[in-house]
Amino acid sequence: MYFVFATLEPCVIGMEACGSSHYWGRELTKPGHTVRLIAPQSVRPYISSNKTDAADAEAICEAI
Repeated sequence: MYFVFATLEPCVIGMEACGSSHYWGRELTKPGHTVRLIAPQSVRPYISSNKTDAADAEAICEAI
């Protein structure tokens, strides 16, 4: 996974805060990305359907 982000141009990456998000946030800033951690309660209002990875990703994008 890290290799994919290392080959991208620096961009903003939104992540829902969890146990390992701080670690991954630090790792993803090394190639120049900007990481925004969002509390789960801030993402919840943007989820419009069942809880799936795709719905979570869309909600995080809207929350950022």
